Amino acid sequence: MRSIKLVLGCHAHQPVGNFDFVFADAYRHSYLPFIDVLERYPHVKCTLHFTGPLFDWFVEHAPEFLKRLAKLASAGQIEIMGGGYYEPLICAIPERDALAQIKRMNKFCKKHFGARPNGMWLTERVWEPHMAHTLTEGGLKYTALDDTHFMNAGLRPEDLYGYYMTEDNGAAIAVFPIQEKLRYLVPFHQVRETMDYLKELATEEGTRVVVLHDDYEKFGVWPGTYHSVYEEGWLEEFFEALTANRDWLMLATYSEILSSQPALGRIYIPCASYKEMMVWTLTTAQQKHFYALEEDLKQDAGRYEQFKPFLKGSFWRNFLAKYPESNNVHKRMLRVSKRLDRLKKRHKKSKKFAAALKTLHQAQCNCAYWHGVFGGLYLNHLRTAIYQKCIEADVLLDACEKKSDFPCEQSDVDGDGQIEVVLENRELIAFIKPGDGGTIYELDWKSAAFNFFNTLSRREEPYHAHLLEAHGSQAEADEGKLSIHDIVRVKESGLEKYLIYDPCRRAGLRDRLFPVEPDLAAFTANATGLGSFVTREYAAEETEDGIALASPVLDLGNGQGTVRIRKELTLVKNHPELRVHYEISNMCDRTIDFAFGTELTVNLLAGDAPDRYFISEERDLNRPPLIWNTRLAPLSHIGLVDEWLNVAFHLRLDEAAAIYTAPIETVSQSEGGQERVYQGSIVMPCWPLSLEAGARQSMNLTITLVSNRKRKDS
Repeated sequence: MRSIKLVLGCHAHQPVGNFDFVFADAYRHSYLPFIDVLERYPHVKCTLHFTGPLFDWFVEHAPEFLKRLAKLASAGQIEIMGGGYYEPLICAIPERDALAQIKRMNKFCKKHFGARPNGMWLTERVWEPHMAHTLTEGGLKYTALDDTHFMNAGLRPEDLYGYYMTEDNGAAIAVFPIQEKLRYLVPFHQVRETMDYLKELATEEGTRVVVLHDDYEKFGVWPGTYHSVYEEGWLEEFFEALTANRDWLMLATYSEILSSQPALGRIYIPCASYKEMMVWTLTTAQQKHFYALEEDLKQDAGRYEQFKPFLKGSFWRNFLAKYPESNNVHKRMLRVSKRLDRLKKRHKKSKKFAAALKTLHQAQCNCAYWHGVFGGLYLNHLRTAIYQKCIEADVLLDACEKKSDFPCEQSDVDGDGQIEVVLENRELIAFIKPGDGGTIYELDWKSAAFNFFNTLSRREEPYHAHLLEAHGSQAEADEGKLSIHDIVRVKESGLEKYLIYDPCRRAGLRDRLFPVEPDLAAFTANATGLGSFVTREYAAEETEDGIALASPVLDLGNGQGTVRIRKELTLVKNHPELRVHYEISNMCDRTIDFAFGTELTVNLLAGDAPDRYFISEERDLNRPPLIWNTRLAPLSHIGLVDEWLNVAFHLRLDEAAAIYTAPIETVSQSEGGQERVYQGSIVMPCWPLSLEAGARQSMNLTITLVSNRKRKDS
């Protein structure tokens, strides 16, 4: 009889910082019902991987679920697959951290399931050749990658029914190819189609192994799949078919395959991930060219299949180039990692050090570092969680060191070849980029573990073109029968009006010059058309109390004149307060009239929530939401309040100025469709100036961060 072996696997994950109700919903609609069905089919074997955030949630909210998994593992029905505990991208963190994350996962599995894992789920199937060494150092024997990884290395589809060995400097590990066709069949097509396909692959020898390993969430969380998989009984039917055909279709775990048959050979796999991600790492313009070429090739199906293995984009690390905000989060995490490593010898036995190490591992959760079909980087609460963990780790390490002195730091923090400046005291850390207009791109308040300048600029994405083509939600009958990559939906109508793109990064103290003070419509329009001078490099010089940043000579344009901007930044000792002193100098030989503004883009996570709003100490603004788009008559104070986070951001001016506000809202893709996401509020004080030849004008502003607990309770 012709026969074949099938390795069936699921990978389950929720990001650090995701809402508790999301964990609960995924548990109720996917993780739990899958096990309910699996327990009724004892002949169905599978390999399950859960990430650390889920294990943490299970320990607190569903300990009985862990016991059920342990029972299945003890019976040999499931194999628990390991990984980096908080689902890091191994290529994006130092090897010392990767090994520590693997050790954390191994320890958990040993405690709850009685054995250390033999294999590792690689986050997003991102592979780089050096990982073979990392995985073997972590005591692991195998991992699984997409079949396209192997074809990128020169293998043919018919070569992929088994596993291969790969190595790095002699450290060898088994790698299994995951069948793409099975990933797209299950659970979106009829069960008989999957069974027919597997029967086609069966051989008289029965030595072939095929692997189906994909997201656990496609069984109940992805749009429409709870209805199709459970209510319509797809999973029950699938397990019934696997059981009924076990005379020729033998289910096995990865470890059972390793112990029962040899590798097909040795292979060296280039940097890769699943094919969609390799395209997402490309710029928008490059993605458009890629999709056009792919569509052209698809006109001849045979030609497309022939050349598909050579159609690939870039690799994961280019997300750090594509999105400066991603690079910022990444380098912030690495800064903490380096500090932990530096202090390890002296403080590794300290409880605070152990807590800091755990928060670092949580900060390495991959989801907020990139963007694809899920919200990822675009979701401000996920970025906030990573910053929160980094700041909490810094606070713990401050306590370990009993640190009281915080000298000004000048170094290439973000790896772009330019020098950044870090000002720090016991309460604040300000990251300043002289090469980008002397802006503050991160402002961390230690007491709240919160980055107030955690914004994401608006940029064009390839899927924006679909907005004009979409026709609302996909029909109910179609949901659950399409791969998540094939569904085009929108969460609200009219999203196309939010397709506004920023020519430079949104940050704090972005200096703006106008020929005359703009009206609101002009400001809103100009928010997407900043002058080229705003990204000019400022010269940085340390002062006794902080840093001074001086612009080159800036041309107002149209022969109106030239000016120079100088700003001094000072942190008030031991307080969450930043003082900025500006000097605007006329570099012309005549009087010039113009307006000067400085933009601050502040993100308090929700733009239209009733507990997030603007206030002023000078007049009652009636608590407008943070998506407020307005021009306020001159004020000396404006504040942004977040009652949910219990923080407030106050801006005080020594000379009253017109205050302009506008929201930054992106349109991004998520599993539920394209959606609008609040990324922050622009707050810009603007002063009309008239300067004689050689004259200068000074103004001072102060940023103060406070807890609004007293105000709320009064």
